[in-house]
Amino acid sequence: MIRLYVKTPLVQHNSFVLSDQQSHYLQKVMRLKEGDKLLVFNGSYGEWVATVKELSKKITVLQTIEQTRLCQEELDLWLLFSPLKPKRQAFLEEKATELGATDLWPVRCERTVVTSLNTAKMEAHIIEAAEQSGRLTLPALRPLMTLPELLETWPQERVLLFGDETRTAPSLGALSFESTGSYAFFVGPEGGFSPHEFSLLRSHPSFQGVTLNPNILRAETAALAGLAYLQLRSNA
Repeated sequence: MIRLYVKTPLVQHNSFVLSDQQSHYLQKVMRLKEGDKLLVFNGSYGEWVATVKELSKKITVLQTIEQTRLCQEELDLWLLFSPLKPKRQAFLEEKATELGATDLWPVRCERTVVTSLNTAKMEAHIIEAAEQSGRLTLPALRPLMTLPELLETWPQERVLLFGDETRTAPSLGALSFESTGSYAFFVGPEGGFSPHEFSLLRSHPSFQGVTLNPNILRAETAALAGLAYLQLRSNA
C-alpha cells in the first residue's frame, strides 16, 4: 500500500489537503481514485489508513479511517558525516534513514570537498526513504557545523565513535557497549581526517577511534557499516 509522510495532525476522521506535489503523485503517477486507500504518517501520531475523499484537478483530500501502528521508542543513534558529492550524499541519507538513525549531522572538516548543502533535497530524500521503508519517524537533520564547533558543544554523556582509517585503533567489534548508552558514529571526509583533526578527536574524553575493516572503506560505506553495527549491538 502507498505510504505518505504528511505534515498534519492525524486523528480519526480528520480530513486534510495534500501538497501539490503529493497530489500530482497520487493522481498522475499512482492513478488513485476516490475511495482508494493508502497509509499516512507524520512522525508523531503513528501510522493511519486514509481514504481518498475528494479529487479535483490540483487538489486531493484525504480522510483518516483508523490507526494501524503506534509510534514506538527508537534507539537514540546519531550519524555524523562530512558532506559528500550529491549522488553519494543521497545514498547515505537514504540508507541511514532505513537503518534508523535518529539524527543526521553534517560536519565540515579540513578536507571536506562539499562546503554547502541543499537541505530541501536532503529532507526529500529522508522522507522518501521513510515512506518506502515503513519507518514511522524521520531523522532530525542538524545544521552544518565545523569540527571545532562540534567539539565545543558535544554532550559529554554521549559516546562518539569515529572511523580511523589509519587502522591503528581497536576494531569496532572489540569494544564493549552499554545497552542503555547513547552513541554516535562519525565518518570523516573522503580524503580522511587531517593529522590535526585526529589529534583533536583522540584527545576528546567522549570520543573513541575504531577500525571498521581491514580495507579502507569509502566514506558512505564506513558510515553505514558503523551505524548498522551500533544498532545491532544496541538491540542485542
